[in-house]
Amino acid sequence: MPEFVDTKSGEVGDAVDIVKSEFAGKAAELRNFAPTNPVEMEFFIREANALLEVMPEVMLEINNRRYAAERTYAARKNTQMAFYGRTGNQVSFARALAEVDAQSELETWHNTKAEYHYAEDTERALRTKIFSMLNINKSVTAAYNTGGGR
Repeated sequence: MPEFVDTKSGEVGDAVDIVKSEFAGKAAELRNFAPTNPVEMEFFIREANALLEVMPEVMLEINNRRYAAERTYAARKNTQMAFYGRTGNQVSFARALAEVDAQSELETWHNTKAEYHYAEDTERALRTKIFSMLNINKSVTAAYNTGGGR
């Protein structure tokens, strides 16, 4: 994975993680942004559209991690279930022991799923807000253009 070196602190970080954290901060900022004039409204529409253009890559990366975590959990659980089954335990007891052993993988999988669903909800919220701003902008423009000028 590409690395990023912070010139101020000298810390080396994963570029994808840095982009994701900046993306998440920008998305949260835009979700709560309330423009008060047409200039701010246009700023919001441009920024939100730019963010939505990057969204598919971010969601793909999260989704890839989500399915990798699911496969890791399934492999760990099935391996442990086979181990406990070979030692003569009943199937339900072997499954329970395997689920306990795979708890950390399950937690990773669920956290990644939650991250993906949050990204989905953010995308939906930004898209809805953009359409709302476009409608308001259209109404404001129409109001300025009425009035029987000669």
